[in-house]
Amino acid sequence: MKIILTAIGSKYIHTALGLRSIRAYAKAHGIETELIEDTVQTPLLAVLAEITGKEPDVVGLSVHIWNKNYVYSLIRLLRKVMPQLKIIAGGPEVSFEPERIFNECPQIDYIVMGEGEEVFVSLINALQQNSEPPAHVAFKKDGRVISSGGTAVVADLDVLEFAYPDLTDVVAGKKIVYYESTRGCPFNCSYCLSGISRNVRKRSLAKVYADLDRMIAAGAVLVKFVDRTYNLDENYYLPIMQHLAEAETDATFHFEIKADLLTEDVLNFLKTVPKGRFQFEIGVQTTNAATLKAINRRDNWEKLTANVKRLLSYGNIHLHLDLIAGLPYEGMAEFEKSFNDVYGLQPDMLQLGFLKVLPGTEMEKQRLEHELQYMDEPPYEILSTKYMPYCGLRFLKVLEDIFEHTYNSGRFVYTLKYLTEAEGNAFAFYKKFALWWQKRGEYPLGHNVRGVSRLLYEFAAECYAEKLADICELLRFDVLMFQPGWKPEFLNWHSEELNEKSMAFWRDAERVQRYLPDYNFATWRQIQKKFAIEYFDISPFTYEKTRKYYLFMYENGAAKTIELKDL
Repeated sequence: MKIILTAIGSKYIHTALGLRSIRAYAKAHGIETELIEDTVQTPLLAVLAEITGKEPDVVGLSVHIWNKNYVYSLIRLLRKVMPQLKIIAGGPEVSFEPERIFNECPQIDYIVMGEGEEVFVSLINALQQNSEPPAHVAFKKDGRVISSGGTAVVADLDVLEFAYPDLTDVVAGKKIVYYESTRGCPFNCSYCLSGISRNVRKRSLAKVYADLDRMIAAGAVLVKFVDRTYNLDENYYLPIMQHLAEAETDATFHFEIKADLLTEDVLNFLKTVPKGRFQFEIGVQTTNAATLKAINRRDNWEKLTANVKRLLSYGNIHLHLDLIAGLPYEGMAEFEKSFNDVYGLQPDMLQLGFLKVLPGTEMEKQRLEHELQYMDEPPYEILSTKYMPYCGLRFLKVLEDIFEHTYNSGRFVYTLKYLTEAEGNAFAFYKKFALWWQKRGEYPLGHNVRGVSRLLYEFAAECYAEKLADICELLRFDVLMFQPGWKPEFLNWHSEELNEKSMAFWRDAERVQRYLPDYNFATWRQIQKKFAIEYFDISPFTYEKTRKYYLFMYENGAAKTIELKDL
C-alpha cells in the first residue's frame, strides 16, 4: 500500500510537525509513508501532479486554519483524477464536528479526530485488513456518519518517535524546527481549541534532552516549542531550559509562556541565560477585567507586569506580547486601555491580532450573546461585535499596519518614544498616525523601511510642525542606528560640516583609543563601513536641548553608540 502524507504550510520556512510525527510513528510500527511538503503559494495543479505522480493508494492531509480552503480544493481534484484513492483528513480544522466536515467536503473518506499518531496506524492496519475503521475515526456508512471514541489523545508521549529524520535537510533549508514537549492545556480560553484536552501530558526529560541535542548537533537556528503553555510545571520546564542554556549552540529557542507564573528562582536563572538563546511569546490578549472573565482567562496583571519589566531589564531575552481585538465586552475605549497598558511595558514586539471564532470553541457557542459577526470561511476573523462595530475593527486593521511598519520593525525606537510622549499616550499617537496613513491611501499598500522613514517624516512635518526640528534629529539618530549606510537628504545631515573634525579624530590614534581601546587604523573605506560620526541638537535619551556628538559603531548587523566629548 503506497501512502502519501501531504502538508501544506503557510510559508516555506514552516515545517509540518504533526505529519512528521505521524510518519515517524508509523515507520516504527512497520508502515512506510512518504511526506510531500508544499505551501499555499504552490500552484494547486503542481501539488496534484506531485501526489498523483507517486501513484498512491492512500493520501493523508493535515487541515489547518491557514490551508483549509486549499486542501479542500486539492481533495476535490484528487477525487476526480483518482476515484479509488482513500483520502484521510486530520488536524485541528477537521477534528471536531465530523458531520459538518463531510458536508463541507464529501470527497473525504476518513477523518482522524484528535491526535493522530496512534489512530492513523490503527486506521491503516484496518484498511490493509479490510476491516472496520477504529475508534476516533469518522467515516460514512450507508449514508450516515459513523464515529466513536471522541477526540483521541496520546496518553504517553514517550511512545512517539523523534519527528525529524530529515533534520539535516530541514536545517539546510533554513526552516523553523517545531517541537512539542507537552500536549494539552489546563486552561479553557473560550476562543481556543487547546483546552479541549485539559489533561497535560509530558514527554520524559530524558527523551526531550535527546531530541533537543539532535537539533543542536544538526545546527538548527530556530526551534519553536508549540507547547500550549510551556511554563506550567517548574520541576519539568526549568531543567529543560537549564539544559539549553548550558548547550554549546547559537540556536534560539522560542516558548509560549504565562508570565505571571514565573517564580523568583526562574527569574534569577533567566538573567544568566546567554543573549538570544531564548525568546518568549506572552499572550496578554486584554487587560479588561470583564473581558478576561468572559473568555475564561485568569491573569495576575500586577505580577505579569513586574515579571515582564524584569525580563526586559535583563536585555538577553526577546519578548513578544500579544493582544486580541474584537473580544467580548471590549469596545474601542476598553481596547485603547489594553493597548496602552501593554505598550507601556515596551516589549520587543507587540502583536495586534484579531479574534478568530473557531468552529467547536466556546466562543462560537456565544456568538449570538455577543452579536459576533465573522468570516464564514478560514480564518473566521471577527468583523463586528455588540461592543465594537465593523468600522472600529476596520480602523484597527490600519493601525495594525502602521504598527507593524514602525514599532514592530524596531527601526524607529527614539522617534516613536518622543512622539508617543508628545501625544500623551501611545494609542492616541498611533490613532492619529493611522488616520493620516489611511487618508494618504497608504493602506493596504506594501512599504519598505526607507519608504516608511519618509512617510514618518512627512507625517511629522504635517502634524507636528512645531516639533519637526527635534523629530528630525531623532529620526536621523534612528536611521544611523537601524539603517546604516543610508542618508536621505530630507534629514539634513551634517556630514560636510563634520568632515574635517571626523578626519582629525580618526588620525589621532591616541584619542580614538580612549573610546575604542582595540582600535587600529586600517583604511578610510573600513572606517566609513564600520563607523559614523554625527551630532544632534537634542539628546535622543533625555531630550535635553544641547549639542552632542556620537560615534556609531557597526558590527554583525548591530549598532552601538559612544558620546564623543572632545570632538
